[in-house]
Parts: sequence; C-alpha cells; structure tokens
Amino acid sequence: MIVDVHTHLPTHRKAVPEGDAVVNTTMRTGGSNKNTNSIADYFEAMQPCDRTIAFGVAPVPWKPFDPIVQSSKGFPAGMNHNDIAAELVRVSKGKVIGFMSLHPLDPKVDEEYDRAKDGLGLRGIKFVPGAQDFDPVSDAAFRLYARLEHDGLPAVFHSGTMPSHVPANLSYTHPLVYDRVAAAFPKLKIVLAHMGHPWHVDAIAVVRKHPNVFADFSAQFYRPYSMWQGLRLFHEWGVISKILFASDWPVTTPQENIDALLGTRPAKPGAAGRRRTTRAGGLARWTDEFQMPSVPEKELEGIIHRDSLDLLGLD
Repeated sequence: MIVDVHTHLPTHRKAVPEGDAVVNTTMRTGGSNKNTNSIADYFEAMQPCDRTIAFGVAPVPWKPFDPIVQSSKGFPAGMNHNDIAAELVRVSKGKVIGFMSLHPLDPKVDEEYDRAKDGLGLRGIKFVPGAQDFDPVSDAAFRLYARLEHDGLPAVFHSGTMPSHVPANLSYTHPLVYDRVAAAFPKLKIVLAHMGHPWHVDAIAVVRKHPNVFADFSAQFYRPYSMWQGLRLFHEWGVISKILFASDWPVTTPQENIDALLGTRPAKPGAAGRRRTTRAGGLARWTDEFQMPSVPEKELEGIIHRDSLDLLGLD
C-alpha cells in the first residue's frame, strides 16, 4: 500500500482556464510547479497511491485576503477549504481522506470544528502555525488540540522553513516547539511535515522521544544533499521507520518522490501503469556517485509502503 499523507487541494473543480493558471517558483529549489490544478489533475497525479490525505489551510481571521490560503476560485464562492476537501473525498470513491484546517483564534473555531467533523466527515487537521500567525503552544491552540485528542483526530503540522515570500514566524515552525505539544497531548497523533527541514536533527529528537509523533517525507528530493543528510540521520538514530510517505502535491508528485528514493524503469505490461523500482537510480545512485554512506534500500522502500493510516489511527 502507498499512502500519501500530505496533499493540498486542487484549486479548480474543472479544467483550469488559461487566465487562472499560476506557476510557483519559490517552493522547489531550482524548479517550479503549477499552483493551479483541477480535480482531474489531482487524481492523475495520485495514480501511484492507494490512499491519500488532502487538506487546505485556514486563513488568518484578521486578514481580509490571506496569501497563505490556496486559491479556490474554481469552486463556488460559498465553499471554503473544508467544503472542498469534503467534495474531493466524495468524488474519490474511497481513495481520499479529507482533513480540515482551522485557526485556533477564529471566533467560530468550535462551530467550524463541529461542522467539519460531524457534517463533512473530515478525519484530521492541518496546521501551518508560522504562516497562520498563531503560537502553537498558546492556550487557544491547546484547547483545540484537546478536542482533537479526545476525538482521535490526527494533526499534521508544517514544520521547518517557509518559502521566502511568506511572512511567517519561524519560531512557530521549528520542530522543537512540538515537544511541548506532544508531551501535553500524548494520545494526539502528530505528523511533523517535511521532516522539519532543514532542522532534521531537531525533528529526530522529537520523533524519537514521543511515540505519538511522526515525520513526513515531503519537500526533500529536490535538495538531494539535504534529503540524503536527513534520511541518513533518521537511519542512524533508528527512527526512519517513523517517516511517512508524502508528496506535498502540487509542489511535487508521488511518482517524483518514489523515483527520488529508489529510481524507476518502465512498468511491464499489466502493471496498471505503475513503475517497478531498481537500484539504477534514486538515492543509491547519488550516494554511489559521491561516495557517501548509503541508506539501506529496504528502509527507503519502507517509507514508500508504510501503512500510515494504521499508524495515525485512520484505518
């Protein structure tokens, strides 16, 4: 089974009009990605996956237009990010698990929580405290975590650096801040997105300490030295088994991440469009070329095929 635990919502229900197309050049070092995509684009990219987790990002309540909120102009005006997540779940035929996103300082946070969980059937939450401009160890945040823990809903936190154009507070995104969250809520399943890059060592300290904390692999492969360093450190500290597969779509695709870990060759007939892995590429080729200590291929395969749904209580 391949589960992508970190995908963002498409911006359009149908094909993106030419005038709406936006290309992002700040996320991927040395590359770009389409920021505007349709529901069909989403499912095309997710073909290698058996299941996915999808979410939006709740706006900052006191900002009339918040640049961190992904455009949803291709959906009806009355739909917010949680509504769009629920629609993606409905049309996915069981493939997508929808997560809500909330802002702890929203005056209607409890009302939207109830609507997202009970009305829309969303089964977890995504936070970006740095860009959402809230302290992840504040009283308001802790009240929300208490509800999540009580209801058994896992939380994905953006951890690590932010793109250069985002006016974010990095003290809210550093992996070590979640040591306090995990200690206060030991039954809350927490995913530190992006392996806490570039603070891999600090993310390891939190993941290793707390049974309820995991990391996800997204936003790694287009910085190959940093990816190798992070994976090698997680391996040496014995916690690579707590890295969950993730793409951060639309920034990258699941297949790009599989290729970066293991390399690929074309699929044989009857393989339903999936590629077979080979040591001819991926991280092994990079470590061989530069004579760097390797990461066992079995552990890299484990990242791709990990049953993240079971670990997060979503089975």
